[in-house]
Amino acid sequence: MYADAAPVDVVNGLPPDAHSIALLFPDIHGNLRGKLVDPRVIGSDQALSEGVPSTDLLLAVDPTDEPITTLSNMGLKGGAKDLLLRPDLATLRPMPWFPAAYLLVGDLHETSGAPCAVSPRQVLRRALDALAGHGIRMKAAFEFEFRLFREGTWEPAMSGLSYSPMTLSHVTDFIGTLRRYADELRLGLSVVHSEGAPGLIEVNVDPQDGLAAADTAALLRLVAVEAARRHGLTANFMAKPIAHQEGSSAHVHFSMWDQYGENALRSAAGDPDDEFYRRVAWGMLTHLPALSLIYNPTINSYKRLVPGFFAPVSAACGPDDRSYALRALLKGSAASRFELRRPGADCNPYLTLAAIAASVHLGLKERTVPDRKWIDGHDGALPTSLEGAITKFRSRDRALDEVLGDEFCTHYLQTREWELHAWQNAVSEWERQRYA
Repeated sequence: MYADAAPVDVVNGLPPDAHSIALLFPDIHGNLRGKLVDPRVIGSDQALSEGVPSTDLLLAVDPTDEPITTLSNMGLKGGAKDLLLRPDLATLRPMPWFPAAYLLVGDLHETSGAPCAVSPRQVLRRALDALAGHGIRMKAAFEFEFRLFREGTWEPAMSGLSYSPMTLSHVTDFIGTLRRYADELRLGLSVVHSEGAPGLIEVNVDPQDGLAAADTAALLRLVAVEAARRHGLTANFMAKPIAHQEGSSAHVHFSMWDQYGENALRSAAGDPDDEFYRRVAWGMLTHLPALSLIYNPTINSYKRLVPGFFAPVSAACGPDDRSYALRALLKGSAASRFELRRPGADCNPYLTLAAIAASVHLGLKERTVPDRKWIDGHDGALPTSLEGAITKFRSRDRALDEVLGDEFCTHYLQTREWELHAWQNAVSEWERQRYA
């Protein structure tokens, strides 16, 4: 929810000083796409009730914007048919790097009015609805790490001394702009610190309800890129941009709240056999191998996942230990939560939260769950490559399809297969140097 944020002054639903509205939606990779439109377009009854025309081609391209031609019913081969982008007025906020312009996130629908089944924001809505069926809502917050490089180079903007104010002093202008943008966009930016690799920054935000948390994560990446650009820098969200150095993660803190507004993990700290804890943990661990394809969606993602860098390589759950894929932070009635440490900075925030919500939902539906000792001892292998993750996703529990959607699961798998084939057909400079 956005209830704690300062509202934008509006007239008939839109700011009176706006000359442009950036109407955006997340693509399959988690990038925000859309167009600048006149506020009168957004303010029309048709736009608010039906949506503004877009195209499904934007959900059927790879990270370089090349159309994915293996998708027969969507994108280039499907005729790039129309979709309708319906504004979500709760997301309206200023766009600080674009004077008198505002930003608005929307939901994609088919021209029939049905939700677009492969739209990441709609996939997340479905998964959150499944949790709501248990009387549970999820709060979440992403901890993003990203690299700052000198623009046009791979030269880090600062040293790699962890948690050092002297390290941050090299990029104070950038941090000031980042903070200002984040504040104007109401992102709840709470912490900025350096990490243990040259140019590596971590940013933390306040927890929000599920959909708002994903919007905040997507906007935070956009804000970092825009702030860096204004200071001759590049904000890079690859999972592993530099070999032999620490990668960039997107740790996800998430908690569940019942219909009475109580933290559903409130009893777990004092009760080692708490059933709710066991169900959530087992649901997450059971589906981690297949859902690595969502948490770690690229070839580069798996280069981050190596022992010794607190980047988890197995499906394990436990208390305050950063080597676990699922870290249990049981800190009383208000702060008890899990931290999923598997995703990289290149994850799609909407699909990542949808995968978490689906796993929790299926854990709550399980007829029986293991005891705490069994869960604590679980240490199952996780995929070490995109190819391995594709294999695991192909053999996934089909109950996931009931939550995420059959059409989405088929579509998403095809986009990852395309990515794998693109890499297999490429020849790198490393190969030329080694084998020529």
